[in-house]
Amino acid sequence: MKQIKMLVIFLIFAAGAAAEGELEGVWELVSGEYVDPKGELVDYQTMKMKSLKIISDSHFSFTSMKGDEFWASGTGKYDFKQGKYTEKLHYNSFGAEPGSEFSFDSKLEGEYWYNSRWDGDKRVEYEVWQRIE
Repeated sequence: MKQIKMLVIFLIFAAGAAAEGELEGVWELVSGEYVDPKGELVDYQTMKMKSLKIISDSHFSFTSMKGDEFWASGTGKYDFKQGKYTEKLHYNSFGAEPGSEFSFDSKLEGEYWYNSRWDGDKRVEYEVWQRIE
């Protein structure tokens, strides 16, 4: 009986560790939209937005292009628990203070990763990423 309890405890911890590593890899932006400073919804496709995000066990880094022009980059630590993905910026190109946090409702479905960021009850950003590595 003691061995069964130990096995159950081990499996619980192993499952938790596997969930934490689910995002590790290289992700490419497939589609998305955001609310611009004027309050208008902008589709990433109309901007010709391209982006890669690389995630390790504790850090993220992304670079985004608008067509062939540099658009934005950022890096920092992240947390992914219970359907919430939160980035805590260290460095960025868009003027956010170091330590700023961006939190998303997040889900993984196969090779796709879906993120929605909200301001109160208004969705201000939506992203679909595809794992490429």
